[in-house]
Amino acid sequence: MLRVLSRRLLQVPLVLLLVTAAIFVIIRLTPGDPVQIMLGMQTSPEAEAALRAEFGLDRPWAIQYLMWLGDLLQGDLGRSIRLNTPVAEMLAERLPVSLALAFSALLVAVIVSIPLGTLAALRRNSWIDHCTTGYTVVGFAIPNFALAMVLIYVFSYTLGWFPITGIGSRALQEAGTAAVIKAYVLPALALGTFQTAIFTRLLRASMIDVLNQDYMRTAEAKGLKPLTILVVHGLKNALIPFVTMLAIQFGYLIGIQVTIEHIFAIPGMGSAVLSAVVSRDFPVIQGFVLVIATIFLLANLLADLLYGLLDPRIRHQ
Repeated sequence: MLRVLSRRLLQVPLVLLLVTAAIFVIIRLTPGDPVQIMLGMQTSPEAEAALRAEFGLDRPWAIQYLMWLGDLLQGDLGRSIRLNTPVAEMLAERLPVSLALAFSALLVAVIVSIPLGTLAALRRNSWIDHCTTGYTVVGFAIPNFALAMVLIYVFSYTLGWFPITGIGSRALQEAGTAAVIKAYVLPALALGTFQTAIFTRLLRASMIDVLNQDYMRTAEAKGLKPLTILVVHGLKNALIPFVTMLAIQFGYLIGIQVTIEHIFAIPGMGSAVLSAVVSRDFPVIQGFVLVIATIFLLANLLADLLYGLLDPRIRHQ
């Protein structure tokens, strides 16, 4: 496992370097000038030139890229062109909110999908399996913003069980743990339903394959308890592809929160990136996308470590 971990860690700087190059080039190839968007078309040439010089936009792309890399190595993500606020400060405010929302959505998906996927595999082609498949079809089909509106109408407007907004506010934090949990319930359900469908389908297929393996029949012939056979020999091996998808979807959840953040008025990374894309705020886009890519890499690194816990053979590869 140490060799596996060391190889993955050595790959991280190279991958991040490629990510920075891709981010830098792509956002500059998209139409739109951040200076003109900020100052307007009627501004004086002197003001425009001064702003370009302030943010280094008057230099060749290669120089701009090298300057950005130099700042990154010093822990400086730059300043927002539109807000004139350090990107690191914006991240410090918004990243914890986005991480908490992603964790909440992933927690909902895991809690629901593991028993559903396992039960559907054990009762294959039964009414339970058909109901589970129908649930996953609905989960795939309904957009998260439409589900969010339904949840708000039923559980906030009609029943009054959960609040619509409040995540990220100081008043909610001062209200206590119970109030914080209630505020995350509806956004987590709306954001995590699609992932629930993915995990359930994946675990069902993986579990069916594991149940047909010879070692499962051997464990049963040894007289082991059914629960031990299911959890230790069955579910543990079926979770290997599940863990891979879990790592991928965690990074994905952080990147798709835009509509959910807008509906529930959540001050997360998605809304900040959207505003930055509209205004072509290069430093904000670069910094936020780089952080999301880093989270992807760390999530996959954690998945590699979990493989060793689930399958001891991987530790010796």
